[in-house]
Amino acid sequence: MGKLIKYEMKKQRGSRMVILISLIVGIIAYCVSLITGNEYMMGLIILFGVCAAILVFFYTGIESVLVLNRDLKTKQSYMLWMLPRSIWEILGAKFLSALLQMAIVYGAFCIAIGQGIVGAVIRFEGFAALADLVQTASRTFVKGGVQWTDFIWLAVYLFICWSQTIMIGFLAVIMSRTVLIRSRFAGLLSVILFFVIGFVLERGYNAMYQLPGLSGLAVSLDFNIWDVIYYVVTGVLLFLVSGFLADRKLSV
Repeated sequence: MGKLIKYEMKKQRGSRMVILISLIVGIIAYCVSLITGNEYMMGLIILFGVCAAILVFFYTGIESVLVLNRDLKTKQSYMLWMLPRSIWEILGAKFLSALLQMAIVYGAFCIAIGQGIVGAVIRFEGFAALADLVQTASRTFVKGGVQWTDFIWLAVYLFICWSQTIMIGFLAVIMSRTVLIRSRFAGLLSVILFFVIGFVLERGYNAMYQLPGLSGLAVSLDFNIWDVIYYVVTGVLLFLVSGFLADRKLSV
């Protein structure tokens, strides 16, 4: 599994390096404008950074699906399916590499944002203001205005939603490349299948809450434990179907 993950990470190394180098350049430019007190330049860098972050987060979230589609389109991955490894191990490695890619990129952005906030507070308000900011945030949690469990459940909820999206993408790509493997319309079919599968799952989600007694089982932040169960179960089913098709159509 480790070698497969390393192999998959190499495929995304180019985009990862471009993102990280661009982020470093942005941090340096921000620090220079912060030291010189150029607020106009700081505003431009922040605006550009926010726009870039939205695009990067979206692209990184689905990059593994794009890599799988490119591999099947160019036949680069057919040697991978010929290895004496199980289909589940190969698909699992693809999913874990996508998770690691997101963790690296998102972690770098979080560090950059934290550095920017700390630097700006110290530059314009001083260390005392930074200490007050930390104390205020701590009191907010202690007094119960915001609970750590809320952030934990939010993180879990976002993770399983993203996981389901990736599994939908995997299934759509594998279906399109096995049904129309030699067609130039396979990419379009992948997009159509992605939205069709997503629509079906959304209808199933709505149908679940037609059952009596489910709407009152909220965990926190108005989330329902049945949301978690539904996304986990459907994500596993999507993974199993993807593995079954890949085993029948792609493995040798």
